[in-house]
Amino acid sequence: MGPNMLSSFERLRHTATADLLIAADDEHAAVAGRGDYAMPWHWHDCLMFILPSCGTIELKHEAGREGSWLSQDRFAIVPPNQAHETRAGIGAHSHVAIYATGSILKRFERENGSLSEFRRRTSTTRLFRRSDRLRALQALLVGDGRHAYGNAHVRHGLSSALLVECIAEALGGEAVSSASHREHGMTLVAELRDYLTLHADRDVPLDALQGRFGVSRRHITRLFRAGTGASIGEFQQRVRLDNANELLKVTDLPIGEIALRVGFDSGAALAHAMRRADGQSPSEVRKRMARPIKL
Repeated sequence: MGPNMLSSFERLRHTATADLLIAADDEHAAVAGRGDYAMPWHWHDCLMFILPSCGTIELKHEAGREGSWLSQDRFAIVPPNQAHETRAGIGAHSHVAIYATGSILKRFERENGSLSEFRRRTSTTRLFRRSDRLRALQALLVGDGRHAYGNAHVRHGLSSALLVECIAEALGGEAVSSASHREHGMTLVAELRDYLTLHADRDVPLDALQGRFGVSRRHITRLFRAGTGASIGEFQQRVRLDNANELLKVTDLPIGEIALRVGFDSGAALAHAMRRADGQSPSEVRKRMARPIKL
């Protein structure tokens, strides 16, 4: 291992590009990563926490024979001086890496008590389950994925809070194994489901999904059917019908208006789809869901 493999804290802090450096001081730095990301074998003179924001990361390290898949339900802690490499998995990807020096850990110890158990648990690369609180802090820190949230002072506070939460999870949370390659695929399916549900009121071409998630049309369609039992079109149609049923239940909007809101061209198109799927027209559904008002 030559000296060129060392990626020191000072180098990380001062060479990260402006659009990727989220926050930094003399003791810790938070750096974003996205897109076609890959870092060959190297090591740091500081502790690294790596947390996917979307997609997956493959992490290999000298203490393990096989790579570990990180997805949004887990994060990794890599100790100082342990050689490792990381690369983005298939599909769209972003992550946050937090680098913490020994001095910040000593300061935390002075302020909060011994971290000897934390050091024991992270003496080699370990993966930990991510709590809802940690997810929420990370979501605030990364903002919309392209622009971090708030000004520099706010981002510094959020990155410090995220670091503390990662340490707390390592101390009291659940250590986990890496995600399997199948789980990696299911993470992508979950992200596809979320995206299609959010955009169910419009047609989403496979080319658009390929561009957004970085996966071929063929792989997307095959993976989605294997993970959900439905095609992308069938899934979107079901979401549209569920949304229409909900609007029929809780509003008195005209059926034509509901049809347009959920993604159908007309009330007649909605009625045809509902009869085919559930055997009832929109007016029949609304009548069945109506409740008499008691005076």
